[in-house]
Amino acid sequence: MIPTLYGAFFLSGCSALIFETLWFRQAGLAFGNSVWASSLVLAGFMAGMAAGNGLAVRLGDRVRRPLRLYAIAEVAVALSGIALVLGLPAMGGTLAPVLRPLMGSLATLNVVRLVVAFLVLLIPATAMGITLPLLTHALTSRTVAGKTRFGPVLGQLYGWNTAGAVAGVAVTEFVLVGLLGIRGTAIAAGLLNVAVAAVAFWIDRRWKDAGVPAAPARSASTPSAIPADWLLAAFGAGFALLALEVIWFRLLLLAAIGYSSTFAVMLGTVLAGIAAGGLAGGAVLRRWPDAHLYAGPAAWLAGALTVGSYAVFLLRMTALSDHLVTAVPEILAIGALLMLPVALVSGVLFTLAGAGLRAGSASDTGAVGTLTFANTLGSALGSLAGGFLLLPLLGMERAVFAIAVIYAATGALLWARTAPRRPHAIGALVLIAAALAAFPFGGLTTRLQRFPVERYAALRGTPSSGAATVEAIREGVAETLIYLKAPILREAATHALFVNATSMADTDWESRRYMKLYVYWPMALHPHLKRGLLIAYGVGNTAKAMTDSAAFSSIDVVDISKDVLTGSSVIYPKDADNPLRDPRVRMHVEDGRYFLQTTDQRFDLITSEPPPPRSAGVVNLYTREYFRLIHARLADGGMAAYWLPTHTISGDVTRSVIKAFCDAFEDCSLWHGIGSELMLAGTRGATGPVSAAHFAAQWQTLPVLRELRAVGLERPEQLGALFIGDAVFLRRLTANTPPLVDDRPKRIDALSASADDDAELDRAFTDVDACRSRFRASPLIGRLFPPEIIEASLPYFDFQRHINAYTHAEALSIDRVHDLLTNSPLKAPVLWMLASSADLQRGIEVATPKELGEPALQFHLGVRLLSERSYAAAARVFGEAHADAGLRQQALGLRAYSYCLAGQPDRARALVVAHRSDVPTSPFWTWLDGLCQVLPPS
Repeated sequence: MIPTLYGAFFLSGCSALIFETLWFRQAGLAFGNSVWASSLVLAGFMAGMAAGNGLAVRLGDRVRRPLRLYAIAEVAVALSGIALVLGLPAMGGTLAPVLRPLMGSLATLNVVRLVVAFLVLLIPATAMGITLPLLTHALTSRTVAGKTRFGPVLGQLYGWNTAGAVAGVAVTEFVLVGLLGIRGTAIAAGLLNVAVAAVAFWIDRRWKDAGVPAAPARSASTPSAIPADWLLAAFGAGFALLALEVIWFRLLLLAAIGYSSTFAVMLGTVLAGIAAGGLAGGAVLRRWPDAHLYAGPAAWLAGALTVGSYAVFLLRMTALSDHLVTAVPEILAIGALLMLPVALVSGVLFTLAGAGLRAGSASDTGAVGTLTFANTLGSALGSLAGGFLLLPLLGMERAVFAIAVIYAATGALLWARTAPRRPHAIGALVLIAAALAAFPFGGLTTRLQRFPVERYAALRGTPSSGAATVEAIREGVAETLIYLKAPILREAATHALFVNATSMADTDWESRRYMKLYVYWPMALHPHLKRGLLIAYGVGNTAKAMTDSAAFSSIDVVDISKDVLTGSSVIYPKDADNPLRDPRVRMHVEDGRYFLQTTDQRFDLITSEPPPPRSAGVVNLYTREYFRLIHARLADGGMAAYWLPTHTISGDVTRSVIKAFCDAFEDCSLWHGIGSELMLAGTRGATGPVSAAHFAAQWQTLPVLRELRAVGLERPEQLGALFIGDAVFLRRLTANTPPLVDDRPKRIDALSASADDDAELDRAFTDVDACRSRFRASPLIGRLFPPEIIEASLPYFDFQRHINAYTHAEALSIDRVHDLLTNSPLKAPVLWMLASSADLQRGIEVATPKELGEPALQFHLGVRLLSERSYAAAARVFGEAHADAGLRQQALGLRAYSYCLAGQPDRARALVVAHRSDVPTSPFWTWLDGLCQVLPPS
């Protein structure tokens, strides 16, 4: 019977973690996913758990049939748990009118969130909180030869329940949600609880029928003899481990991408350590009943391992260098090095502390209730302190040291109970003292200064030395922000933002092109664009496009991270350049979805540049429900422009997101940004067309015109050539694809049927002839675009073909450059294809005459003159660049080509004869010889 109960409690732990995962996800839809909202929901859950622990203390051992009450508690978890999963998403909309007036006061709003979270989680959390004390009482009330089995029973129950939680983490993340969806997974968890309750009822009946005496009735009160040091030790152990868990997760995110699977593996690793520790603690207490006297040395060992595992993690980070971890086995291996040893000792410490409390209590239930109450309270405060105090005030490294000190203090608190004369106790004391003295201060800073630079270089395919430098590191409440500055030439530079390990955004021309398109597109098509909303600030590219326009009268910027908003001053040190300093801008530190849910405003434009869709929690910003929320917050005629990064998701997921968007926007359409960075667009009944003058107005306005040219949108007609397809095309494309919805978040991780399927989808997007045909026939384009712009856009699809080829990293062919130079007025694509850009040209503009004489700058100047069709001048400048050994062959080829375009083929031939050794046999020279016969006869 007893092993059966252990197995049942394993299943209870599995169900509990499934429910907790689902509750926190659904609570994010109701209260937002900001760090404040998430932490307050966690605090509300912990408070409910503590209420259950407190109820156990009040009951003491008065319950004569604890198994029956335990079964009732499991049924309560099942019923209330399922109800919460089903009801929480709707609660957000219900509470919106109540919470809307509080949006301006974060403190008041958070108090209300905490109270509501506590109330809605009270029943299931309280029921969960009482289960361990009740089962412990049920099993310890049965004695063997008159000998109490409290310690072993507590360790076994705690260990098996936590092991079940490990299984719950794994099965939720990797099986159930993908298979059954959120609601189906909740029902499965509830059925587990019901099965556990049935087992408990059955065993209770069997014991009664077999004449097993009921648990003896005892006093309901907890004796005052329980020593305060054991309570403080239980509190300190819970505080330290949960605070450390927050810090560990932040450390691991410097090495691993923050997918939901990453967090599941991290949590599972911690729980596995605790489970193993609980079982080990029970086994130790079975053999040595007074082993709780070693709780102090166990705390010291936990502190020493906190330092040691951190030092090992730093060494592992060094080995990783620019490698980002994504595979589950790799994450598990790194997480185990950092977290498993301390988690295991913490599980032992919990069990030993329980045995110590029981030694001073006449009540099994009261002892476990007191233990779990103190530990739960410490855990709740530790999780809050880790994120809101230790990390922002101390940073990750010093926060790890502070936790090690807390473990040392916990051990010292129990010093008198650890028999200090025993060698084991003295050895543990020496170990923690040595670990604190040898703490590797400065190790993390060194790596944070190095790794982002190497990763950025790897992403860009550039040398890591000198390519970029760390300009600022900010260890904020929710994430670690690292700002890089990548020099271009002289004063010109671009900035990149790393959030933890991941490069999120930068200000180079490629990123600016697609991020600013979210504003340039509606600016051309909306007749009265006044009120704009940007969700997710990033590095400010989209916000800058909005503030550069005089059309907007108000701009709301919402970001979940206060640190991202304040970090804008790193990228834009001058207030005049910083978009957040524009008087029209209002900042909101809030979850974007929650903001839309609670605001009563309507906007002419809603756009966003969120993190990649597969990042943990970001799927909520790509579901059908979210897109419908955007549609509902648009004013009549309003427009939405949304990022679709197809390189970060599979083809099936791309279709699923498109389907979700088109379910919300009847006139959905898809547009090229650059490469695989696409834009979804939709309107709330927009009409038109606007006049050709209005459509082209932003190309007449400084500084917008300069930036449009810099990002390669040089003419109004190019906007039309970005078209991929409208609702007719997109609905046909996604006809057999289910939409991404809140209930099926794992669809964001779906794999494509085959690589061929992804390639076919990519061809559908990049086939410019098909795109042009769809553009010409599209009712949406006919409704919104001026007729003369439609007609003028058609030839530009041919030039978009070359841009697509370049941005999809196809091999450069000189005939593409030649077609652009001779058949189009465009300059920017010529710069890109010849390894330059408007950003590089800005550096040339501020160069001194001496600097301008350098061959590398001469080469870029020659490329610019070539793009400007100043062919003879370009040829002269390429002659200066020829002095650079690394540029010699390329400069020679472009110089000969420039002479050909300048109508001077004789000079090109003479150049080839004079430098015959520098003219390799290559397709370029063969092509050029076909253009103007530059090669001498064989």
